[in-house]
Amino acid sequence: AWLATPALLTHLIEVRGSAALGRALTVGAVDFRPWSLELTLSDLALASADGKTRQLTLQRVYVDAELQSLARRGPVLDAVVVESPTLHLTRTGSGRYDVDDIVERLRARAPAPGPDAAPAPLRFALYNLELRNGAVHFDDQPVAQHHTLRQLHVTLPFLSNLEATRDVTVQPHLAFELNGSAFDSTAQGTPFASTRKGEAQLKITAMDLAPYLAYWPAKLPVQPRSAVLDTDLHMRFARAPQAALSVSGRVAVTQLALADTHGNALLEVPSIQAVLDDVRPLDNVAQLASLEITGLQLWAHRSRSGQLNWDFSHTKPAQNATKTVAASAHPAGVNGQNDPQKPAPAGWQLALAQMALTQGTIHWT
Repeated sequence: AWLATPALLTHLIEVRGSAALGRALTVGAVDFRPWSLELTLSDLALASADGKTRQLTLQRVYVDAELQSLARRGPVLDAVVVESPTLHLTRTGSGRYDVDDIVERLRARAPAPGPDAAPAPLRFALYNLELRNGAVHFDDQPVAQHHTLRQLHVTLPFLSNLEATRDVTVQPHLAFELNGSAFDSTAQGTPFASTRKGEAQLKITAMDLAPYLAYWPAKLPVQPRSAVLDTDLHMRFARAPQAALSVSGRVAVTQLALADTHGNALLEVPSIQAVLDDVRPLDNVAQLASLEITGLQLWAHRSRSGQLNWDFSHTKPAQNATKTVAASAHPAGVNGQNDPQKPAPAGWQLALAQMALTQGTIHWT
């Protein structure tokens, strides 16, 4: 096994893997230790469509398996480590990417769904999962934007759906740097237990939204010009008896600037600070401890016809609106209208303990 496994895996990866993906797939070295069931793959690379560059590279993949996999009839792995994966991805047009050929080949090979019942899920127990120093380079050609994800680090100490370990708490960690902005998070939960509950911490430091403004819909009447986001949020979630989500913590937006579709300034705010006590979006409840707005600059303009630049409504004249309301009063089944006896969805309940607006200026024309 020590002598034959590396040669067999190299053949499977490079020959069958390349045939399955339609791209050249290579591996630098394979090391297998049958006495400890440790497998190491080094220098994996997937070529681009033209074969001139590399679409994906992995410096090292390490797997430490256990003999329990045979008794459990599913993989039991003591460790899985992926080091320095680097992906180059290009969007060449609307809905088109430079990996579409791979997606189509895999889709064609997938078996068609049959009438039989779905097979039982694979039983597994995975320990010490880790992805180190990952990177993604995304070239979005239609909007002339290049996004870079660096220092991607993911750890998952334990994950299993075996009966004896379904209620064990999982504590993953995710951190990365996106376009120069740091992102860090921790969480704990029981994803396979009957309650499926957990907590998560989300921290974003000085995330500049400028690289993403090109994706803002051009037809909207308000166009963002700049914004920087900072968050330190704590989220609690549960699945049983019904889905619930509660968010608390701090959110800050700085250097916020909004303009209309003609480029005229609408709003500039150097700093917005919000402290969340308990925000439950699934229940339409928001309880804020404080909201502080500093240095607000607002530009308001009324034309000779009386039109305000902040009036973005596209409603019809009042008489048309009245007819629409009257038509909607028909009972269910008439012209596809909704049941008038069905209660309307509850509105948001907002509680704000303290608010402060300082150094504000309104420019009125």
